[in-house]
Amino acid sequence: MAGFLTHYLFGMETCDKLSDNYIHDVIKNNNHAFLIGLQGTDLLSFNPHMLSKRGLSYRTASMSLRNQEYAAFFNNMLDYICGLHDRERDICIAYMAGFLCYFAIDLSSSPYILFRVWQDLPAKCRSSRMIIHRREVETIIDTVLLRSRCHMEPSQLNFEALTFASRKELSAISHMMRQTIQTTYKYNISLSEISNGVRAMRRRNIRPKPNTRFRQILSRTMEQSLPLLHHPRKIYEDYLADEQDYMNIEGKPWYAYPGCPEASYLSFEGIFNQGLQSSHELLEDLDSCLSWGMDRAALINSIIHLTPYAGT
Repeated sequence: MAGFLTHYLFGMETCDKLSDNYIHDVIKNNNHAFLIGLQGTDLLSFNPHMLSKRGLSYRTASMSLRNQEYAAFFNNMLDYICGLHDRERDICIAYMAGFLCYFAIDLSSSPYILFRVWQDLPAKCRSSRMIIHRREVETIIDTVLLRSRCHMEPSQLNFEALTFASRKELSAISHMMRQTIQTTYKYNISLSEISNGVRAMRRRNIRPKPNTRFRQILSRTMEQSLPLLHHPRKIYEDYLADEQDYMNIEGKPWYAYPGCPEASYLSFEGIFNQGLQSSHELLEDLDSCLSWGMDRAALINSIIHLTPYAGT
């Protein structure tokens, strides 16, 4: 539920915190696969977790069930990686490392973002309006984080480079994801569905330059597909102010899930930093598993018992 840039910044900072170990070297040498992995299920044309009978909805599933399902997903991914060699293996490891970062920030940020979205909208609201508002919240958080942590604006980033994958990388990732999804969810996904998801992510996140035909076509498309927005924004705007305090600088109370007995007062920066600790632990466990041949139980247990908030 965090935005594209939040995932990107989170992955970069997690990588910077790693010791000079095997996983760090693999990520450095296969950074495109790592960047794609940082977007997790967002690169897919559907959410594979919705295939589960239990589901991974924050409204219905307990934290324990969601984590167990992710643990099974990553365990099956490791099974696939163990049968690979050389370049293809490194690509898939880098991608998995990025996906683990996605899991950590998604687990940390989604409850807060959903709470803010629900708070801003009326009780009975169309799902399309909720999706639009969630994207607005994510976009503002993305822009503020980029400015505060990197002193940059979206126009200074090369979005095409951040979503690039070579044919070899795309093929390796697609085959691994296909096998993992088939094994975990018993769903026969095609390779083209996964490849198309990566391409769709690239189209969604490129910030078009002004005064171009592509910009005009995109604006008209957005007006047709998002009729509730009378003045559709660019995908990312420079100098976007956080007028509603979506970063929660004021430390207002919020709840991790409906009916949660204990309020949290964390700002989004605090949520981000707690997620960094979790992702660092996950990647260190992944390094121990792959470079030292240690049992994967530590990694799987870390995934199952990852609980970013008290009372969840």
